[in-house]
Amino acid sequence: MIRQGVGEGMWTTRTVREENVYKRLFAVIAAFLLTTSILVSGCAPEEDGETVNLIYVQWACAEAQTHIAAAVLEDEGYGVEMTTVAAGPMWTGVATGAADVLVCGWLPYTHQSYIEEYGDDVEILGTNFEGARIGLVVPQYVDINSIAELNAVGDQFDWTIYGIEPGSGLMQHTYDSTVPEYDLDDWTVMDASDMAMTVALQQAYENEEWVAVTGWAPHWKFFAFDLKFLDDPENTYGGAESIHSIAREGFSLDMPGAANILANFFLTEAQLGEVMYSINVDGVDPATAAREWVDANQDVVSGWV
Repeated sequence: MIRQGVGEGMWTTRTVREENVYKRLFAVIAAFLLTTSILVSGCAPEEDGETVNLIYVQWACAEAQTHIAAAVLEDEGYGVEMTTVAAGPMWTGVATGAADVLVCGWLPYTHQSYIEEYGDDVEILGTNFEGARIGLVVPQYVDINSIAELNAVGDQFDWTIYGIEPGSGLMQHTYDSTVPEYDLDDWTVMDASDMAMTVALQQAYENEEWVAVTGWAPHWKFFAFDLKFLDDPENTYGGAESIHSIAREGFSLDMPGAANILANFFLTEAQLGEVMYSINVDGVDPATAAREWVDANQDVVSGWV
């Protein structure tokens, strides 16, 4: 039996079994306080200095998003490596664990085939952009408003649609759905890249020529040129989409602090557009443009970390 003082001149007693209960209770409380302190700090101490491997396709929005995410992770003590690939290898890289995270996963339509193939091997950390869309884009001065009207004015476009990488979800939808649904078999869909597509668009736009491109928003071209999406009555490109941060399986367990940042990472159209415009119109290096934006918008960034 253990004797314990309660107050001056007063004593009480409790058994060894009761003492052990108290000890266990104190241990639980101590563990809880330690866990809470780690969670409040934003990341576990053992994560400090670890490297996050980000992978992306050199689309205007993905480039800006990835560099912004990299700048924030670096500020929180992480090393960051970035790899640029095509869409298929990007998803494969994350699904196999060769890369940690992509922040340019378009769902539910554009990257539907990839999520169907790799969904069991990845973690969807969170949504980082709302209101994205894909489709066929033309200048506002083009006097048609629907994909269904293209065949009637094909000569005006030289029967050509300028596209991007053939492995992208946008091009898959164009080949597999849009061309057959609208009987566009007489059209040539040019496989290229985001940069080549926007060069073709800019050259035609400056000469007020008719031009059609596979396009998406968010993209800096909508800030630089007066453009419009053609209506898609057959819904071959799907509806409004969200862009997601997607990690390899187990990433949130291995690096919970980094996963928390990327889960909270979110940009509005104006915020992302500002960085895309700086990179693609003003010619600022992507890392520099992202760093300048992050430094000037700490009120936004603080909500992520």
